[in-house]
Amino acid sequence: MKAMIGRTPFSDEPILDAVAVYWSRKRLGRRMADRGEIDPLDLPPAIWPNLLITEPAGASIWRYRLVGSAHVERYGTDFTGKTLHDIMQGSYRDYMTHIYDAAFHDGVPVYSESVFRWDAEGFAMTRRLMLPLSYGETDRPAQVFSVQVWPSAIPVQPRSITELSRSGGFRDGFYLRLDTETFTPLPDQDMPGGF
Repeated sequence: MKAMIGRTPFSDEPILDAVAVYWSRKRLGRRMADRGEIDPLDLPPAIWPNLLITEPAGASIWRYRLVGSAHVERYGTDFTGKTLHDIMQGSYRDYMTHIYDAAFHDGVPVYSESVFRWDAEGFAMTRRLMLPLSYGETDRPAQVFSVQVWPSAIPVQPRSITELSRSGGFRDGFYLRLDTETFTPLPDQDMPGGF
């Protein structure tokens, strides 16, 4: 797949870049791509394990509809059909809720990075790109299509998201709302969505 033109916050990460290119192509000039036109199998097989699709299940409650195998491997469980509230707690759940809400309610791509304590030895980092999807109505989001990578190595033993999100597990994170055309940060973001 062709790389994004210009410098984006994730231009050094080929998996995020490839999904951004795919979503942009599927937008067909609209505000966002339609869920009916998204087929994860259109992407290279190496990307499939990193994908997620979520949808609202109430006010600021997000249900996982598709969970790639890399997530299942990393956290030791398949959380397809579960909500953020089912599997996360504390400040990490608050952070994840904020970034899903931003992508969905603002209808723009959101890039995020977060760091949490993986084990007693240290912290792990993750990077995400979250992309709104419509479902038949071109300007109304219905789901969020995400891709997530972990640049940090992890130990052999997986840890559940519930365990990682307990007090003291989530260290910090930030997110940026991005321009739909260029994937560059939108102006006038106070923090960049920091936690």
